[in-house]
Amino acid sequence: MRSAYKYLLIVLLIVLQSTLFRFISFFGVKPDAVFIVVLSFSLLNGSWEAIYLSLFAGLLQDILYNNAIGVVTLPLLIVSYITGLLSKSVFKESSFVAFVFVFLGTILYNLIIMFSMVLMKYEFNFIESFMDIVIIQAIYNSIITAFAYKYLVSFNKYLIKNSSNFFKKM
Repeated sequence: MRSAYKYLLIVLLIVLQSTLFRFISFFGVKPDAVFIVVLSFSLLNGSWEAIYLSLFAGLLQDILYNNAIGVVTLPLLIVSYITGLLSKSVFKESSFVAFVFVFLGTILYNLIIMFSMVLMKYEFNFIESFMDIVIIQAIYNSIITAFAYKYLVSFNKYLIKNSSNFFKKM
């Protein structure tokens, strides 16, 4: 049951990202709230939750945004899985750690997407796109993470606490 709230949160964020977040773009770059939430839960709960949440969020975004299947799913899965694996050796509840993970994860996520675009023979200026989009989005996502992460940690604790109480009562 506790996972259902996370999936509902992801659906809500996808809706918000495609509607309201268009108006809060910074230098033409929108925050990627779904990426932030999936990476935060991967950092908090490990690699298995990273796989489930990233597959759900990535496939849903690929289907809704009319992408080829896997354009968003594969980079999100790779980055969140790596985050889940590395989460065992870091202090998970620190906003600074989440800031660093989201910053580096955003760069890796966008590099994988850019690499797949190169493989599909899209023509674009790699260096210019990297500097104008990837770095700004990495900073933007990281700043949002610094403020939102403590609420995600509280939400995660609430779900774990209520889930364990629910099963103890049975």
